[in-house]
Amino acid sequence: MAEREYLLAVDGDGKRTQALVADTNGTVLARGLGPGSNLHAVGIEGFGKSVQTAIEGALMNIVGPRAEVGVPGWKRVKLAAACFGLAGIDGPDDEAQVSKWIADAGISKTFQVLNDSELILAGGTPDGWGVALICGTGSVCLGRNPNGRATRVGGWGPLLGDEGSGYALAVRALSLATQTADGRADAKDLLRAILRHWSLADAPALIRHVYAPAMTHSDIAALAEVVLGQASRGDAAAASLVDEAADELLKALRAVMRVLDLKKPPVAFSGTFLRGTLRHTLQSRLGEDIGPVQYVADPALGAVNIARRALRA
Repeated sequence: MAEREYLLAVDGDGKRTQALVADTNGTVLARGLGPGSNLHAVGIEGFGKSVQTAIEGALMNIVGPRAEVGVPGWKRVKLAAACFGLAGIDGPDDEAQVSKWIADAGISKTFQVLNDSELILAGGTPDGWGVALICGTGSVCLGRNPNGRATRVGGWGPLLGDEGSGYALAVRALSLATQTADGRADAKDLLRAILRHWSLADAPALIRHVYAPAMTHSDIAALAEVVLGQASRGDAAAASLVDEAADELLKALRAVMRVLDLKKPPVAFSGTFLRGTLRHTLQSRLGEDIGPVQYVADPALGAVNIARRALRA
């Protein structure tokens, strides 16, 4: 009897790594989780540990616990094809470094290493072409036309770009809040909401809290939910910041459409901050310029689709 074959799909960002094991028809059989695996944040060693944790967690549900210490689970099954969709894969050097780790680990002979934005396009557009817009801690927009030509806008990280992202929105809100505290602006409701979110007594406490060594970009980006909530409750200052964020995301999306000459493309949204208010704002402004819209809640399923295509190829 032929050995059963499986597909492996890995979706990793700065906060967590998820691994899915599926059969060759794309049916998901098991999932595993690991810590963040952004190469630029944790290095190749940290990346390897996070990815291995996620894969082992998924494979444990397929083949059980390791039978031998030091022998990874993928040595006990046949992973016919794999897709690794990862934040931090921003050029050939990143792809080569991760590809070498995968090859050295012997996970699968057939695999692809892609930026995680590719998973949204694969999972949220009917035929794998169109535009994918992601807004979480960071932001990035990826497009592909029916002929396979692709382009990417944004995704430069918090210092060089990520306009419209959760982190960028949170930083703008913090700036407005501190300006309010010393009389340069008037956003008292937003300031109070921020202090309440972090259980701080007054505005000066923001300095110690925000600059604490343990504070991460993701921790700060979580404040964007407060801003979106305030905007939905009629806070004019918060609503203005949300409008700014929407404008930045629209610039990215329209730039992709212009470069690829896309007319009414299907659009896939994903990311924590495109689930509600911000998404509806974007859709209303785009109107009839775009085709069908889908929110991708589980990007790892896009990695399954890519792995299936790699296996067929």
